Amino acid sequence: MKVIDKLRNLNKRALIAVTVCITLIVGIVVFDAVRKSSEYSTTTVAMGTVVTLRLFGPDGEENAQLVLENIDETEKALLSRNEKNSDVDRINSAPGTAVSVSYETAEIIADSLAVSKKCEGVFDITVGEITKLWDFGGENQRLPSDEEIKERLPFVTYSNVKVTDTTVTIAEGQSLDLGAIGKGAACDRIKTLLSSTNTDSAVISVGGSLLLYGKKDFTIGITNPENSQNSMGSLELSETFVSTSGNYEKFFVENDKKYHHILDATTGYPADSRLMSVTVVCDSGLLSDALSTACYIRGYQQSLELLSQYNAQAVFIFKDKTVRITDGLKDKFTLTDESFVVAE
Repeated sequence: MKVIDKLRNLNKRALIAVTVCITLIVGIVVFDAVRKSSEYSTTTVAMGTVVTLRLFGPDGEENAQLVLENIDETEKALLSRNEKNSDVDRINSAPGTAVSVSYETAEIIADSLAVSKKCEGVFDITVGEITKLWDFGGENQRLPSDEEIKERLPFVTYSNVKVTDTTVTIAEGQSLDLGAIGKGAACDRIKTLLSSTNTDSAVISVGGSLLLYGKKDFTIGITNPENSQNSMGSLELSETFVSTSGNYEKFFVENDKKYHHILDATTGYPADSRLMSVTVVCDSGLLSDALSTACYIRGYQQSLELLSQYNAQAVFIFKDKTVRITDGLKDKFTLTDESFVVAE
């Protein structure tokens, strides 16, 4: 899923040039079941990451354009905190005020808050003021002081966000950051869109979130966290959503210490777990994205009940290269790198 930690310094052409690497990283390895169908493929940059589309069936180019327009709308009209006049920007610009937003944005925020409650706040979309301090992948990426984090941490409180029908209110001092669910939410919207087209099947990757669409069998790769250009195993899946969170995606090193971008919202610092990555499979793009983050922060044992509440499955990769797989994926997983060990 690593797009490159200094994504901001790469132009569109450079990003597309690394598509072969990115394709492996986000999990698209083979798609043999549909090679006899007409295929349209394209790669571009959106939502600050590489987007790869593979559509099978008639009118592939036209349908791909609809998908790209949909992704653009998700970012610029709904969820980006950096796009002027997006729903999230307008919410952040008016703390303490009930802001009218689209039904989709209100629903996405409400679903995110529900995950926060169930994971005891380690995942929290009100972490915006903290992510601004770290600015992972941005122009001002840095290690903030303890004092700066302590000053802003009290405002990271999901319970202070109110969603009523299509209005959203945040408290004074708060700032929403939907980066941990935005790409998964985009995949949800794409699935709805594709269902209204004549697309037979598709593989859509938006950064580290993946939509497998259609009545086909898919084989996807799981990234080797120690060498993100390669996979360490594969999963055989039918139509679903897949998201991976890992400590190799965006990070920097200062004073010989690695700081990755997966922040524990209860501390304001990168999560200190025994994991290198978590891949979550479930029937919702938003949930796969949110749960992969929450499970990475919580660790394996504390994540099992959370996953079961959402009927989700996961692959956990530990720093000692042990792999643990939830029951629903055990017969779908194949280890391809023998330097890893699957725990019984």
